[in-house]
Amino acid sequence: MTLTMDYTGQLASVTGVAEEQVEVGEGECLLDVLKARLAVHGEKFGELLFDDEGGIRSTLLVVLDGEQATGDKASVSLSGVKVVMLMTPIAGG
Repeated sequence: MTLTMDYTGQLASVTGVAEEQVEVGEGECLLDVLKARLAVHGEKFGELLFDDEGGIRSTLLVVLDGEQATGDKASVSLSGVKVVMLMTPIAGG
């Protein structure tokens, strides 16, 4: 299945794209897909997404087909999802 990954802010800067199409297998969860993208986009991408234990950062905003993911984002199933938008925290004041 083809999944659209939308990156904002720092993630768009690190990846060099605001959007990309990725192929995902049936039953894959969000953590699986993000770890696969790490191999493509490198260490800085990983620092923005993953905590010291290798889990998805609690501060990462994940939106699946327009609905914000809550709870344990790592185990979120992507079955039937068409668009995943990722947003890192925005600092400022």
